[in-house]
Amino acid sequence: MTEQIHKKNTIIALDAMGGDHGPSVTIPAAIKSIKENKIPILLVGDKTEVNYELEKYNPKDTALISIVPSTGVVNEDESPVLAYKSKPKASIFVAAYLVKSGKASGLVSMGSTGASIAASTVIYGTMSGVERGALGGPIIGYSPNSIIIDLGTNVDTKPEQLLDFGALGSIMSKLIYKNENPKIALLSVGKEKGKGNSLVKNTTNLLSNSDLNFVGNIEPEELLNNQVEVVLCDGFVGNIVLKLTESLGKRICDEITSELGDTEISQKITKSIFEKTNTLESFGGGPLLGVKGVSIVGHGGSGINAISNAISTAKYVIDSDLVNAQLKELERVRQTVK
Repeated sequence: MTEQIHKKNTIIALDAMGGDHGPSVTIPAAIKSIKENKIPILLVGDKTEVNYELEKYNPKDTALISIVPSTGVVNEDESPVLAYKSKPKASIFVAAYLVKSGKASGLVSMGSTGASIAASTVIYGTMSGVERGALGGPIIGYSPNSIIIDLGTNVDTKPEQLLDFGALGSIMSKLIYKNENPKIALLSVGKEKGKGNSLVKNTTNLLSNSDLNFVGNIEPEELLNNQVEVVLCDGFVGNIVLKLTESLGKRICDEITSELGDTEISQKITKSIFEKTNTLESFGGGPLLGVKGVSIVGHGGSGINAISNAISTAKYVIDSDLVNAQLKELERVRQTVK
């Protein structure tokens, strides 16, 4: 029988200390989200710092906000595993425990990606057979319906894991992006069957014997054309694609500004390019897949709008019951593989 994660009223735990700017940005983002969605938010962070920012706002605007004190922050350069032992009351870990205990429906954090993954993996637990959660989402704005998975969580991946990622990506595509029968492809050096390393070849056999809509390989240049809905790769490759896309977009924007000057037309062009190549930073974050709870992992440089969007994403994921849908899809797909 498929395991079920029971839903409760939607309450979001927001890591107030996460990201490059901390409470000075996360709190106005929370207030913006409350005005738009009327979702109660638990602000997890240093009580003094959080109160200092909240006092700047009208009490009516903060009525749906509660403070949950935490101590410490996990920095990007820290080992998440060591931080979990040395800083068990850090904001990201407290936020994850709120979800685990049922006091919150999901968490949103712009802090250390590694810490968000570690907190979700250890505190929520992973779905049966899943070693570690995976990050996936549409990271290229030119292909807004194409999910790439994994984006860096699992750098050494087995074929069985990529099969699971195919199931997780497929159900995410169906529920979040409304694709009825998502096409799934493996990122490789050539489209022809048999092109690629041993991971690609062995995963091809598994996917071909499943009932997922597997269409073969996809090459990197095709990532820009909405060719398929789910692109599978190990986290090593996925993270390189993510960082190259983001850095190339920023570099092109700098080049345009350098050549055209800081004009109205250059600003319009660079804004469009930046949003299409830095999707996570522009639009919030995406869900960590394969864990038994909702975690939206965002970009450290996110501003107010991006964090507010991430909170909206969390609500949508919760309302879509993505966690239970993943549990069912994993079990179903594994049973179809011969």
